[in-house]
Amino acid sequence: MTLPPLLEALHACHRAHRARLAALLAPHGLHPGQDTLLAVVWAEPGLRQVTLAERLGVEPATVSRVIARLERGGLLERRRDPHDGRLWRIHPTPRSRLLEAMVRRNWRELEDTIVASLGSTDAEQLGRLLTVTATALSTPIEPA
Repeated sequence: MTLPPLLEALHACHRAHRARLAALLAPHGLHPGQDTLLAVVWAEPGLRQVTLAERLGVEPATVSRVIARLERGGLLERRRDPHDGRLWRIHPTPRSRLLEAMVRRNWRELEDTIVASLGSTDAEQLGRLLTVTATALSTPIEPA
C-alpha cells in the first residue's frame, strides 16, 4: 500500500496496536473492541444499546453484534427495564467482572510499552498530538 508518509505511520501504528491488544486479550476469549464495550458497561451498568453505541462512536448494529457475542460467552446479559418493559438494559455478569482487572492491566501494559519506547516527555507529546489529530479528523466534512 502506498499512502502518504503520515497516513502510513498512523496505519502501521493502528495495525500494531490492534495486533498487540488481540494477543493480550485472546487468552481470555476477548477480541479488540469487546474490551472497550465491556469497560463502558462496567462503568455504567444498565445502559441501553443505543447509548452504548453513542458512547463508543459506532453504529447500533455493530454494538448489537458485539453484545450478542459477549452474551453468548456469558459476559453480558440483557435485562428488561423495570420501568419500561419495551426497553432492554445491558449489564455485566459476575464472570465479566472477573476480567475487568485483567483488561485494565493489558491496557496499562500497552501504554507502558509505548512510554518505554518514547520516554515520558515524548509519550505525553504524542498523546497531545493524537488528541489534536482525532479532533481534526472528527470535524464533519461539508458537502460539496
